[in-house]
Amino acid sequence: MRWRALVLSVASALWAVASVACGAASAEEQTLLRFFVAAPTLDRTVIGKYATIGFNPRTDGIVQHFTITSVGPERQEQKDVTIDALVRDPNGHTARRTLVATFRRIEGRWLITGLRQTPASQTSREASSAPQN
Repeated sequence: MRWRALVLSVASALWAVASVACGAASAEEQTLLRFFVAAPTLDRTVIGKYATIGFNPRTDGIVQHFTITSVGPERQEQKDVTIDALVRDPNGHTARRTLVATFRRIEGRWLITGLRQTPASQTSREASSAPQN
């Protein structure tokens, strides 16, 4: 299991470097990328540089890729960023999810203070594939 975790960490880090190197990423994208790369390590010190929350790979899965679809307006030192993410769940299944990351300015830095899945992406495949009457 340690070997697998090491491989995943290295692969995630390489993906992160390649993603940032291929274009100018927004501040939100850079923070999310660093957060999702750090999350599988469960290293609170590293994660704490980008967020006040965690994203546990054992319960939440691992974000393999994401795209920012919208950045909401800043209100009272806070803004929501919606992302389309490809997430591998703890059982090894991969699915697209729409996630909303809440950013809050804390001591001059934007940190992720919330991460929630939208109701539409919580629907099971069976429910969304059911014939409409």
